[in-house]
Amino acid sequence: MRLHRPPREAAFCLAVCLAATSFLVARESGWAHAAPSAPSAPAACGAWLPPVEGPLVRPFQAPAFAYGPGHRGVDLAAPPGTPVRAAGDGVVSFAGSVAGSLHVVVAHDGGPGPALRTTYAFLAAANVRAGDRVTRGQIVGVAGGSGPEHEPGALHFGLRLGDRYLDPQRLFEACDLTQLVRLVPVDELSAEPWDARVAPSGSLSSGRGAIGSAAGDLVGALGTGLGAAHEVASSGWDAAGTGARAARDGAGGMTQFGAGVGRELAGWGRTAFERSQFGLLSSVASDLGTGLGEWWRHRQECTDDSAAADGSGGSGHLLMAVGGIDSSGAPDDPTFPLDTAALGYQRDEVVYFSYASDGGAYRASHTRGDLHAAGYRLGEQLKRSQREHPGREVDLIAHSQGGVVVDVFLQDFYDAGNPDYPPIGTVVTMSSPHRGAPLATSAADWRESPVGKQVVDAAERRLPVAPASAPSVRQLDEDSSFLHDLWDDRLPEHVDFTTIGATDDVLVPATQVDVPDASKVVVNIGGGPLDDHTNIPRDPNALRVVRSALEGRPPPCVGVVEGLRGVVVPTLITRVEHGLGDVPVLSR
Repeated sequence: MRLHRPPREAAFCLAVCLAATSFLVARESGWAHAAPSAPSAPAACGAWLPPVEGPLVRPFQAPAFAYGPGHRGVDLAAPPGTPVRAAGDGVVSFAGSVAGSLHVVVAHDGGPGPALRTTYAFLAAANVRAGDRVTRGQIVGVAGGSGPEHEPGALHFGLRLGDRYLDPQRLFEACDLTQLVRLVPVDELSAEPWDARVAPSGSLSSGRGAIGSAAGDLVGALGTGLGAAHEVASSGWDAAGTGARAARDGAGGMTQFGAGVGRELAGWGRTAFERSQFGLLSSVASDLGTGLGEWWRHRQECTDDSAAADGSGGSGHLLMAVGGIDSSGAPDDPTFPLDTAALGYQRDEVVYFSYASDGGAYRASHTRGDLHAAGYRLGEQLKRSQREHPGREVDLIAHSQGGVVVDVFLQDFYDAGNPDYPPIGTVVTMSSPHRGAPLATSAADWRESPVGKQVVDAAERRLPVAPASAPSVRQLDEDSSFLHDLWDDRLPEHVDFTTIGATDDVLVPATQVDVPDASKVVVNIGGGPLDDHTNIPRDPNALRVVRSALEGRPPPCVGVVEGLRGVVVPTLITRVEHGLGDVPVLSR
């Protein structure tokens, strides 16, 4: 049966209604301008202990925005060798080297509210490890280390509530930690570097002019509200709403079998809705709204004065470059066309990751194996770098599938407190399918039918592409258990991660390059759509973003027109590729 296309007026009305409804839902639900819930308070005043007895030598200075100047903590006088005490009871969430300096982070018990963490930075030695439980006054390290913008002969002491930096001196004044929450403006942009978790508000400005706060409110409503509308609509159209509620409440007495049935029915209902005409419109609107919100955040944090990648600057670190699927080569030779000289690296500072089990030269077939094994090999090759260059910081720059290999390493193997690993500097991925590859998903759908399998097999025999049956391709299917499990945990503490997508990339659409807690930039690459994926490692616009990340600077700004293209085009590419998997003749 052919569905009739609704008139343009009806579609426009529907989009406006979705936006308005979602904004009201968000407002009524407390999502709009809601202050975070506060952690439980200590028992009484004086429950927090200064980590050292020395006086304040540099105060806290809150930045106006994520990359603004400021001092995200306080420096307290502490001669080298001074014992550093835990300010309160908690669990060590991180203890290790960051950019060559020793840090300890303690997470404090705070109930259901945002996490409260104290940081003891630029230590000469650490007395604790990640996972250790510490009590107020326990020695966690020794002062005497050095670091950038750090007062000599002092300890840097920081405080975060969730992802917001606060003045740690307030700990010693507050009897109730709810006072800390009131010190943080609700609409203040998080000062966490390269953090895309907090949507800012306010005016949009750049060197070319400004867009008023009304536009900001509209983008915010679309960016968050349309997503809410899609979720509310999905649940409203869910043919198995009762089953979904039963699954959600399974712990309250429903059997595992009943909960499983409920989840299956809920999933069937959502799929039926999303494939309907109204569901498709709602879903696309949600995706576009999310993309607009990401671009809005980018415009708040970017700069129009970023430097080109011209061989100057850079990080001064070593580099481990990780190629993608069907790359090949040896550790000392380029395995993909990354212009490392333009990024400021010397030739003897660059090593290329090897997919081979022995770490030597590898062939394209080696890249098609299990990605867990590849993540392990990356860890082993980084350990070799640590043995050859003890304490030398290593940046990771990856292309295509190589970014997923980096994900596996960071999530499953890396331990910043393990001295066998080198300090990890900046992580940058380019056109990497962190959220899976829609073409891999469609190929998996086709292979489930006899006709579709024949089409896929015939294409693989004639095209120089990795077979859909290869382990790594199956793992990049968006519905694979591998991808579902990959992001169960957040990125490790203190990892600065930037992900770059290309507007017209059809192999890995820019909708798929998102990483939790990372900065995302979508750039326009010259050439045809099939060239975007291959050319991004040497494209001047992409390399400008990489250089900014290596130097800890704000990313280059993306203009209004280019920004809108970077939202609309990848969304349409992804939708078309998902539609390929639903072709009746091939998927049934």
